Amino acid sequence: MASILDAVVPLFAVIFAGYLAGRTRILAEDAVRGLNRFVFTFAMPPMLFRLMATTDVTALGQGRFLFGFFWAELLVFLVGAILGGLLFRQRFAEMVMQGFGSSFSNGVLIALPLLISLHGEQGAVPALLLFTLDVLMFSAITIMLEAARARDGEGAGSALAAARTTGMAILQNPIIMATLLGILWGIAGLPMPSLVSKTFGFLGQAGPPAALFALGATLAYRRVRGSVGSASGMVILKLFVHPALVFLTLTLVVPVEPFWVHAAVVFAACPVGANVYVFAQHYGVQVTAASAAILVSTGLSMLTITALLVLYQPPLPV
Repeated sequence: MASILDAVVPLFAVIFAGYLAGRTRILAEDAVRGLNRFVFTFAMPPMLFRLMATTDVTALGQGRFLFGFFWAELLVFLVGAILGGLLFRQRFAEMVMQGFGSSFSNGVLIALPLLISLHGEQGAVPALLLFTLDVLMFSAITIMLEAARARDGEGAGSALAAARTTGMAILQNPIIMATLLGILWGIAGLPMPSLVSKTFGFLGQAGPPAALFALGATLAYRRVRGSVGSASGMVILKLFVHPALVFLTLTLVVPVEPFWVHAAVVFAACPVGANVYVFAQHYGVQVTAASAAILVSTGLSMLTITALLVLYQPPLPV
C-alpha cells in the first residue's frame, strides 16, 4: 500500500498544486497557456523522442497487445456513442464526441508519469505505444466530425478535406511527431550522440512535473455547468468500463504478459484526455460536457486509480 501511495500521491499533489495556482490566480490564464505550450513543445517531445529512440525495438513488436487494446477501446467508443444517441437524443457529431470522451485517456499527462513512477523508464514504453495507437483514433474522429460538419453544410465535405485536416493535426502536434520520429529512429538502429541524449534527458526531466502542474492549472479555469448527463456518461465509461474491458480483453480474449496487461489497464483507467476538449472546442460540439468530464474524471481518478493499484498490484516488467 505504501509503495502505491508513493507512486500516486505525488502525481496528484502536483496536479493539486497547479490547480491552486490557477484557482488563486497566482498563474493568470495567459501564463497557464504559456506553460502548456512549454510542456507540449519543449519539455515532453525531447523526453518522448529519447525514450522511444533508445528503446529496444523488439519491445515494439507487441501486436497482440495493441490489437487487444484497440478493440476494447473501440467497443467503449461505440457504447458511449450509442448511449448518447439513445439516452440523450444526440446528433451524429455529438454521439462521436460522446464516444471519444468515454474512451480516450489522458495518456501523456497522467498515464505516462504514472507508469514511469511505477516501473521506471520501461513503464513509458506501453504508454507511448498506446498513445501512438490513439493517433489512429484522432484520425478517425477527425474524419467523422468533418463528415458531420459537411452534412450540416459547415465544411468542405470531401474526403480530401478530412484527410488534410487529419494530416495537419498530426504534423502540428509535437508530442505525436516526437513519438513517431523516436520509433523510426529506434527501428533504424541509429546511435544517439551522448551530447544530444544528455540534453534531451535534462530538458525532459521537466516534462512530467510541468505537465501535471499545467493540467491542474488548466482545470482551475474550467467550470462544471450543464450537460450533466453527457458528462456523467463519459466519466462512468472512462473510469470504470474502459479499464474493465481492457482487462478482460487482454487476459481472456487476446492474452498478453502480465506487465503489459497491467500497463494497459492503468492507461485505460486514467481520466478523460485533454484532446477531447480540444476537439470539442474546435468543432463546437459537446464543449461543456467535455470540459466537465475532464474536470470531474481527473478529480475522481485519484481515488479510482489508487483503488485499482491496491487491488491489482503491478507486476515486474518483462
